[in-house]
Amino acid sequence: EPPDINRSDLDFTPVSQKILFGLSAIRNLGQGAIECILEARAQEGPFQSFDDLCDRVDLRAVNRRGLESLIYCGAFDSINPNRRQLIHDLDLITSWAQDRAKDRDSGQTNIFDLLGTATPEQNNNNNNKNAWQSAPKTVGLEDFSPQEKLRLEKELLGFYVSDHPLKSVPHVGKIFSPINLGDLGEQNKKTIVSAIVMLTEVKPHLTKKNSEPMAFVHVEDLTGQAEGVVFPKSYERIGSLLQVDARLIVWGKVDQREEKAQLIIEDAEVIEQVQMLMVELNPQQLTKTKLAHLKVILQEHSGEKNQAKVPVLATVAAPLQHQFVRFDSKYWIQDCRATVADLKAKGFHAHTSLLAGI
Repeated sequence: EPPDINRSDLDFTPVSQKILFGLSAIRNLGQGAIECILEARAQEGPFQSFDDLCDRVDLRAVNRRGLESLIYCGAFDSINPNRRQLIHDLDLITSWAQDRAKDRDSGQTNIFDLLGTATPEQNNNNNNKNAWQSAPKTVGLEDFSPQEKLRLEKELLGFYVSDHPLKSVPHVGKIFSPINLGDLGEQNKKTIVSAIVMLTEVKPHLTKKNSEPMAFVHVEDLTGQAEGVVFPKSYERIGSLLQVDARLIVWGKVDQREEKAQLIIEDAEVIEQVQMLMVELNPQQLTKTKLAHLKVILQEHSGEKNQAKVPVLATVAAPLQHQFVRFDSKYWIQDCRATVADLKAKGFHAHTSLLAGI
């Protein structure tokens, strides 16, 4: 489980058949800061808010960098899941908390406490418990995107904990990925494959012969990891896409290197830019003649072998919901615009759609 400011201890802790992330594993958070946080929590109970924590801990021990790390890795999500808002308010809240600490150190007391009937000690305790409610407020901001949250989370924790960037890929995207990286070793050499992956490492390289740019990469999906190579001709076309943390659909061949399977990546596309051809079919069109006609049209636009990269998905209108029908890769197409125009001219309803929008 991700770190939690009110549940995590110094080290990793088993919780209900899971492992709760320990505070000591968070980058930029020192031993002194962790001890300060745990002591404050033990003395006065769980933190009610980010403001409450800043008011109760020594901000000389728990510094700005440490607070940033706690926010970015999701440690405050249980009390305020808007990480961008917390980062935006960080300086304002810490300044407010530091002013309160100075007042306490100098023995100053809030005028409203002086007018109360409780003893000074009781007033001070009550004021401390509820002080966070008087912390300054700012205009609400939209949170970071899920992808940005995960990127920052990995940067500080070393890996993804709360989620994985590929989990948000629509289920229909599986038509691009007939194999999982975990099964890559079972594929024969030179098998043509496609896969939905995330780049975890990119090493640019120059060939010895002509000093042409290429790259060695590491990729992962939800089932495993693999090494890959992008040779010069492919690198010239897709090199700009090869960025760490990029989510890509890659096409290529399986190779064996030192008894280990790897990918020779020949083409790639950013998931957010991947297009699909959607053909809308009504029950009257579900005849052998109509479907055969549709397949002929698609094959006319498939181009050369292994060059078609746009999959075709049919939506069939059913009484309660639409059903998806996937076309085999031999019916994939090259030119979306030309195919859509041809299909419409021959009586089919068709349009293109981004994978991310399905």
